[in-house]
Amino acid sequence: MKRSIILVTFTLLAILLLVPSSQVGSFAQQISGTGFSVLLCKLPPGGCAGELCVTIVSDTVDETTDIGEAVVKVTHGTTSSMHTVTYEDSNEDGGLDCGDTIISIS
Repeated sequence: MKRSIILVTFTLLAILLLVPSSQVGSFAQQISGTGFSVLLCKLPPGGCAGELCVTIVSDTVDETTDIGEAVVKVTHGTTSSMHTVTYEDSNEDGGLDCGDTIISIS
């Protein structure tokens, strides 16, 4: 029995050491493009609902391609995370908002 426990422990350690760090989960909050788009549409003006707030820190749009990049702070309770959102300004209003197509979030 003791030998089995030791074998399982070493196997788990070996797996953790061999898995590339890119596959290990990050502590930073992960947000999908679809989820973020829905979030933008559901939040009231001002970007807060309860303890969840989305604040656009900076936002630029290339007028020729309608591709924008915004730095967004997502506050959830007492913690927050910063994300760079690349999007297509679908409604051509010059900024990230409901109705824009999210290309990527990092």
